[in-house]
Amino acid sequence: MVSARLGKVRSFEDLEVWKAANQLAHDVFRLTKSLPHSYLHDVTTQLRRAALSIPSNIAEGSASLHSKELIQSLNVARRSLSETRYLLLFAHEEGLIQPAIYQEVAQACESVGRMLSSLIRSLNSARRGSRNHD
Repeated sequence: MVSARLGKVRSFEDLEVWKAANQLAHDVFRLTKSLPHSYLHDVTTQLRRAALSIPSNIAEGSASLHSKELIQSLNVARRSLSETRYLLLFAHEEGLIQPAIYQEVAQACESVGRMLSSLIRSLNSARRGSRNHD
């Protein structure tokens, strides 16, 4: 498993960012259950796939033996998060999501985004440090 200044990661389940992304995916799935059926094949399905892609990519990357691969997977997760944020905004602007619920999920997205960025920065810094000591 990947090790850096973060210590050894035995499983993706050890990562706080995965825990937060997993919760976000569950929240999105619950939220989309209330969307009108007419949106099932476009907004609902795409939103679910984007949200599920976030913790999935974190899990996939954490299984790598190389931090570069983990960073790549975290960047894919970050792009999926951006897609999720846009689809939530679109659904909110269409009046499909109540403002209070939208704000709550949007804040969760912001939190996951900060965590992803922080982890990526930390891994990049550790990689640069290990190259300087070779």
